[in-house]
Amino acid sequence: MIKRKIKVEYLRRRQDSKIGLTYEDLTKPGQEPWEVDAVENSEVFTLFTNQGKVSKTQASTYRIVNEEAERKLAEILKIESQREADEKRAKKLAHKINRYFKDNGLSSEEVEWDVLNKGSFYDGKTPGWVTIKVKTSHSSWYQGAGELHSPSIYFTQVPLAVEQEARELQTIRMKHQNDFKFDFLGTEYAKRIIREADHPNY
Repeated sequence: MIKRKIKVEYLRRRQDSKIGLTYEDLTKPGQEPWEVDAVENSEVFTLFTNQGKVSKTQASTYRIVNEEAERKLAEILKIESQREADEKRAKKLAHKINRYFKDNGLSSEEVEWDVLNKGSFYDGKTPGWVTIKVKTSHSSWYQGAGELHSPSIYFTQVPLAVEQEARELQTIRMKHQNDFKFDFLGTEYAKRIIREADHPNY
């Protein structure tokens, strides 16, 4: 048996109990997805046969739900089968990036960017560096004590010289984000974070 935890979300149309994975699946001719009246449901599967089929003890009443769980399992197993090769490549990329930082005396420390005094941040303000990821803070602080402030924005940067390597490495790590056996620690790479904000980092 194969043990993996897989959640399948699906919809049941109120009118006739038809099952679909998306609102688009349940639209009628001339109907928009947002017009569909459906109930949202989900089922969790943890046991599959060696052939990749949902265990009879956990099988859903709906064939489409079982098939989606099996599709997700196949996708997971495919990614896991590529773990060894991806780890080898990722470690090589990480080594090159880390070596570049070390050889050029570059710092990975977070940089505070005061948007009130410096204006909005963009790569043109840090020549030689490029942003490969942008993330906005979702801290609950902004709904309370910090309600008068704008959420902080975090720009992950690497030197232009290793941009290609960093993007490839980032893609590999993201691919295996649900693979608990992937060596994330061994494929960690140097980068710096620019924090754009209108307030100190509390």
